[in-house]
Amino acid sequence: MGSTVKIRNLTLGEGRPKICVPLTAFDLAGLQADADVLKSGPFDFVEWRADFYRMIADPKGRLSALSLLRDSLGEVPILFTLRTSVEMGRLAIDTDAYLKLNLAVLESGLVDLIDAELSRGDEAVKALVEAAHKADVKVIGSRHDFTATPAKGCITDSLCRMQALGCDVAKFAAMPQCAQDVLTLLEATLIMKEKHDSTPVITMSMGRMGAASRICGELFGSCATFGTAGNASAPGQLPAPVLSGFLEALSL
Repeated sequence: MGSTVKIRNLTLGEGRPKICVPLTAFDLAGLQADADVLKSGPFDFVEWRADFYRMIADPKGRLSALSLLRDSLGEVPILFTLRTSVEMGRLAIDTDAYLKLNLAVLESGLVDLIDAELSRGDEAVKALVEAAHKADVKVIGSRHDFTATPAKGCITDSLCRMQALGCDVAKFAAMPQCAQDVLTLLEATLIMKEKHDSTPVITMSMGRMGAASRICGELFGSCATFGTAGNASAPGQLPAPVLSGFLEALSL
C-alpha cells in the first residue's frame, strides 16, 4: 500500500479518488454563490483558484475571501492555488511576488493545502514546503503542460522531483494530442504507484480526449480528480455529480 496524506477528515491515497471542486469566482459575491452551490453536491475538498480573484493582491480582500470560504465550508479541506502565467494561469507575477502571496495565505491559518508550482524552481518550492509544514499545511507540488504530453520518463522525473523537494502530494497534468498520449500519462502514473510511492500522486490527461483519465485513478494510482460545480478551471473537467457516479460505479 502506498503513502497516504491526511487533511482534516480527508485521507488522500486510500480508497477511490477524492473529488476536488475548483472555485473560480472573480469576487466575494461569486465565491459565496459558489460555496452555496457546493452544499448540495458530491465532493471531498475544494480548490480556491485565487488567480481568478480580482482582489488577491489586496490583504483585506484576500482575508475576506479566505474567511468566507472557511466559514462556509467548515471542516471541508481547502486547497489554495495561485496558478500563474508560467503554468498557464491568470496571474503574471514574478517568483518573489508568488512566494510572498503564498506565505501571506499560510500566515492566515485558513487553508489546509497549498499548491507549489514546480516551474518556479527548487528553491521556491523548498521555501513553500518549509513554511507550509511549520504552519501544519500540506503541499501539492504541481506541473502542467497545456500544449502536449511529455514522455513518461519526463512525467515521472517531475513527480519524483516534487517528492524529493518535500511535497506531500505530487501532481502532473498534460494535454494529449492523440490517444497514445493518454496511455503515456496513465503508464507514468502506474510507474509512480509501483516504484515511487513515497507520496500520493494526482495525474490527469486534459481535454475531451483525456477525460477517461479523470475516472480511472484508483486503478492506475491517481488519488484525486477535479470535477466542476460551476466553471471549469482546466479543459476536460467533468461535472462533479457525473464524476461521482462514474467513480461509484467503478468501485462496485
